[in-house]
Formats: sequence, structure tokens, C-alpha cells
Amino acid sequence: MAAVKWIPNETSIPKEKKSVLIKYGNENGLHRRPGGLTYSIDRSLTPNLLEAHLQTVISEAQTMADFERIDTVYVTLPIPTE
Repeated sequence: MAAVKWIPNETSIPKEKKSVLIKYGNENGLHRRPGGLTYSIDRSLTPNLLEAHLQTVISEAQTMADFERIDTVYVTLPIPTE
């Protein structure tokens, strides 16, 4: 199963190998990019739904990573503002 790594932003992803990226965005979706796959999660969901949806997407991303022979799923988090 693909490893899950939490990173501060997309620039932390190694460029030399394929990966799956999970990031917050304005919609839910899956997109193919030159370096692998990107899942976006609608950040406008309520906090409870967002957390539950994130866990589902991580599981789905690990399955897709295994299918695509990718060994790492990266999850970015928005920088909290106070």
C-alpha cells in the first residue's frame, strides 16, 4: 500500500518520481498531471464533512497509487490563518 505523507505545500513533492497529491480546492475531483494524479477536496464543506471526506479520499488515493504503481500519496494542508 502507498505511504501517506503530509507536506506543507506542493513544492515539497520530489519531481523525479510519480506521486498522488491530495489538496484542498474549490471543488471535488481527480485530475491526471504529468507527475501522477491530483485529488482536490472542496474546502467549503463543513469541518466534520471535510474530515470524513479527506479520510475517504486518502483511502481512494492509496488504491489508485497501487494501481498506477506509485509509492507515495502526499497530502497538503492549508496554512492556518488566525
